[in-house]
Amino acid sequence: MTGLVKCLHGFIREVDLSHSEWAKLLAFFYRVGNKTTETRDEFMLLSDVMGITSLVDLLASTKNPEATPASPLGPFYLENAPIIQQGGTLCRAGEPGIPLVFKGTVTNEHGVKIENALLDIWHNADSGLYSNEDETQDDMNNRGRIYTDEQGRFTLNTIRPKPYSVPMDGPVGDLLNAFERSPWRSAHLHVVVSAQGYESVITELFFSDCEYIDIDAVGGVRPSLTHEPSYINTDRGETLFIDHHFRLRPLSQEPASL
Repeated sequence: MTGLVKCLHGFIREVDLSHSEWAKLLAFFYRVGNKTTETRDEFMLLSDVMGITSLVDLLASTKNPEATPASPLGPFYLENAPIIQQGGTLCRAGEPGIPLVFKGTVTNEHGVKIENALLDIWHNADSGLYSNEDETQDDMNNRGRIYTDEQGRFTLNTIRPKPYSVPMDGPVGDLLNAFERSPWRSAHLHVVVSAQGYESVITELFFSDCEYIDIDAVGGVRPSLTHEPSYINTDRGETLFIDHHFRLRPLSQEPASL
């Protein structure tokens, strides 16, 4: 905290901040607080679009180079998503969108498979909206948790997520407009992976053919988290296929030297 205060004082001196400018900044933070609800975290969104969340993730990843890199949680996470079985689905019956089969493995950094690792997965609908910002969707649509089997594997069905604009109806949207920045996020799946005895990882998976892959609004894209589109034929028709290997770091391991 002392370091943060020193940096703030240095910034104030550098720009010769006026009372009116400081008052406007405080009013902005007041608006951010007022916009935050149980289902929308405007402060998290502010951290994301300023690149702070991504920078913290990148610094953590340099300490754990063999583990799956982190990416922002985002403001639309909901706790207690339903548990689904192997081969189950995240979405409601008849959900529009490109079918997606999502498979993967969870291991430690050395490739040892982890049984009963829990993956908490969520994404937006074909409309581009998450369930907690769209009254037409069930609360837990396109959300679910799944445990890995004895081989550390999991398989589930869902739809391909869409790129979307971060919410622009609040103070963070006003900030992006003021700086003429793109509000668009590259299409992605959110995943939180946890297992007993291991550090949890919050991450995202991306698609290389998305038009916003190089200008993601929160800087969350990582090369190792980006997949080339691959399609297979299933009873759902032409279906996108992803197979991702997640690596977790043991809790007892000391941080690696930078």
